[in-house]
Order: sequence, then structure tokens, then C-alpha cells
Amino acid sequence: MDEMVNDTMTSISMVHKQSIVRELNKRQEKKKEQLRKKREEEDEKRKRKEKRAALREKKRLNDLKENIQTNILNPAVQEEFSAKMKVYDVRDPTGTDDGIIIIGGFVGELIITFTCLLDYILASP
Repeated sequence: MDEMVNDTMTSISMVHKQSIVRELNKRQEKKKEQLRKKREEEDEKRKRKEKRAALREKKRLNDLKENIQTNILNPAVQEEFSAKMKVYDVRDPTGTDDGIIIIGGFVGELIITFTCLLDYILASP
């Protein structure tokens, strides 16, 4: 009798243990599925947020472009340049007070050379 009860209890406990394991596996799968859905929803929410931000930035840039076009470029009147004053180089001996004297020629080349040297020194000290 003891042997029969023991066999029966053993088989019942094995079946019970298997059902517990199946239930735990089912719950774990359900939790995994919920986490996966939550991650997908968060990804979709983040994508929508990025898309809205991109659309706002695009609209802002279009508004800025339109503002520049209407307020700056359209009212600007392009006039033909007529040199009423003469333009002279610093080294030009014929330069008089009735013109504009600019730094060019040798002095301009020196300034450009020193600027390049300074940029080189600052780029690789």
C-alpha cells in the first residue's frame, strides 16, 4: 500500500511540478512580450517626437528663408557702380587725397603671409 501511495504521489508531484514550470514559463513569456511592446511604443514615441522636431526645424528654416527673401533681398536695390573716386594702392605715388587708398600690393601680401603663418602656428603649435 505504501508503495502504491508513494508511486501515485510521485507521479502527481511530477505532473504538478511540470505544470508549475509551464506556468512560470508562460508568465515569463508574457512579461517578455509586455517589455517588447513597451520598448516598441517608446521607440515609436521617440520617432514621432524626432519627426515633429525635424518638421518644426524645417518650418523655422523656411520662415527664416522667407523672411530674408522678403525683408532683405527684395527691398535691396542693385545699383550700377560708378567710380566717382579713384582707388589707389598704398605704394602708388600718384595717389592723391581725392580717392580711396587701400592696402594692396606688397603690404597686402605681407599681411596675407603673416596671417597664414599665424594660422599655421595656431593649428600645430
